[in-house]
Amino acid sequence: MLRLSLSIFLLLATGLHAQDKGRTHVRFLAERTPPNLGKVVVSNTDKGGSAPFSLPVNFLSEPVEVPSRSFVVRSQQPEVKLASIQLPEAGDAFVVILILGPTGYEPIVIPASDASFKSGDVYFYNHTEDSVMGYVGTTKFQIPKQKGQVVKPAGPKAEKYYDVAFGVRGDGGDHLLSTTRWPVDEQSRSYVFFFKNPNTDHVEYRAVDEFIPPDPKKPQAQN
Repeated sequence: MLRLSLSIFLLLATGLHAQDKGRTHVRFLAERTPPNLGKVVVSNTDKGGSAPFSLPVNFLSEPVEVPSRSFVVRSQQPEVKLASIQLPEAGDAFVVILILGPTGYEPIVIPASDASFKSGDVYFYNHTEDSVMGYVGTTKFQIPKQKGQVVKPAGPKAEKYYDVAFGVRGDGGDHLLSTTRWPVDEQSRSYVFFFKNPNTDHVEYRAVDEFIPPDPKKPQAQN
């Protein structure tokens, strides 16, 4: 499994956010993109909008300043609305996960400082028609179809890794997807998507890591 870490970029992004305090920024992550999507823009009107950017699927986008709490994501050429997004009134930095559906994207809005989704946690989203289940260390989970859940891993091995397994529960019974090991990383939180590969008709998964800068107010552990 490819797990992409963005520590250097996100440290720079944190500095950018501090300089632009008072403005509202969003980082985007697409579960997948249609063929030939091209670049997109954000706007609160039918025309114009932000500078064009590509929707990433393996990392979070750079922070995009949005014009208001309610806006749309549109493809650049041709101009087609892909998603309508409403941000909460509180906060000025968000992560928006875009889940592809039959008529566009379904947005999942997560405040960047969401206290329920901390460093070391994993946000799972099941974009299939079956239940997915598994464990990260000693933490077990089962997620219904088309639902998301934050999982807090526990029970790491002495060698600083978690035993991890994923499976699918459908009409034909339980099917093991993968067994692996994940390193313990208290400075990252992760996003994992389960989806059906249209080419093979099999359920697969993909993971993306997000570096979380240390809280300067908290004492750091000494090696």
